[in-house]
Parts: sequence; C-alpha cells; structure tokens
Amino acid sequence: MILAYVWIWAGFAMVMIASGLSAMDRSLQEAARTDGASEWQVFTRITAPLLAPVLVVVFVTLIINVLKIFDLVYVIPPGASKPAANVIAVEMWTVSFGGGSNQGLGSALAILLLVLVLPSMIINVRRFREERSR
Repeated sequence: MILAYVWIWAGFAMVMIASGLSAMDRSLQEAARTDGASEWQVFTRITAPLLAPVLVVVFVTLIINVLKIFDLVYVIPPGASKPAANVIAVEMWTVSFGGGSNQGLGSALAILLLVLVLPSMIINVRRFREERSR
C-alpha cells in the first residue's frame, strides 16, 4: 500500500526534477564535455550536485507524505487485508477512536509519528533558510 502511495506522488517528483533540470546551467555540462569528461562524469560531478537541492526537497516531501498517510490505507483495502495494510496513522486512529478506546496508546503513536516526521521537517526548514540567506 505504501508503494502505491509513492506512485501517487511520482508525478510531483517528476515535475520537480524536470523543473530542476530545466533551470540548470547547460554551459557547465558543455564545458565539462569539452574538457573530455565522459557522460557519467558529467552526470556525477555536475548534474547530480546541481540537482541535489531539488532531490532533497522531493525525498523529504515523499517521506513526510508516506509517513502521514491515513485516508487511502483506511478506505481502500478490503476487510480481510486491512491488518496487512496497517500504518502508524491508521493504528493511531484505530486504538484511539475506532473501537480501541485507548487514547493513551493513540497519543503515544501520535508522538512516535511526530518523532519520525520531525527530522525530515528540520532538514527542510534548514534547507529553506540556507536558500533564503543566499
């Protein structure tokens, strides 16, 4: 189920990467080719480092969205396969409100979800602050 959610966000990732590639300065790649660099060297030493900020944004956004998935996992799987398609957000809701009536465990799962998402959010905030200071 998580893999399906990653595919849902694949369009976002492709648009972001394509916009990063289109904004890239092609003269650096041409200069490297003129100096005798192979295509692999151009990719690994010029294209990938210039595209790294876009890839970080895409990666962090995908991680945050996959960790907080709730709606699709709760709605799509049929009854027999629901336990196999469980994620933290659905488990949090189920134990708290879906018949479990254990708000303490639900709160603990919410904190766990926060702890898992927080590093990705911090990376994003630091990156945006670095970009703004340039």
